Amino acid sequence: MPNSPTTADPPAIEGLDVKVVFIYYFACVTAITCLSLSQICHWSLLSPLPYRWGLTVGAIAAYWNHTQVLAVAPLQLSRLEAWLKDKGYQITAIEENLTIYCSSQGWQRGAVTIRQLQQNLAEDRL
Repeated sequence: MPNSPTTADPPAIEGLDVKVVFIYYFACVTAITCLSLSQICHWSLLSPLPYRWGLTVGAIAAYWNHTQVLAVAPLQLSRLEAWLKDKGYQITAIEENLTIYCSSQGWQRGAVTIRQLQQNLAEDRL
C-alpha cells in the first residue's frame, strides 16, 4: 500500500562518529598538555605528573567538545529554533536542507546544525 507506515529508520547522519571525535580531542589535548606542562613546570616526561594533568585536562576537553544527535519532529522544529534564538544563537548559513546556528556569545563557542530529512520520509512516519 502506498500510504502504509514504514518502520525503516531515518538515514544515518553523515560525519565523524562521536567516538572518533572523543578520541581525537582526548589524545590531542592530553599530548599538548603533557608537553606544555613538562616545559613550563620543568617536569620530566618520565614522571607521572604531566600525564596525570594531561589525562584530566584531556577528559574535560573531550567532554566539552561532545556532539549530541537529537531527532526532532517537524512540529517541534519551530520551538527548537525559537529556543536557539533565545539562547543567543544566530543563523550563519542556510543551504538546501541544512541550517547552521552559531553562538554570538564569546564564552559559549559552538554551532548547532539542523538537517531536515526528506519531506516524504517525515510524512510517512507521522
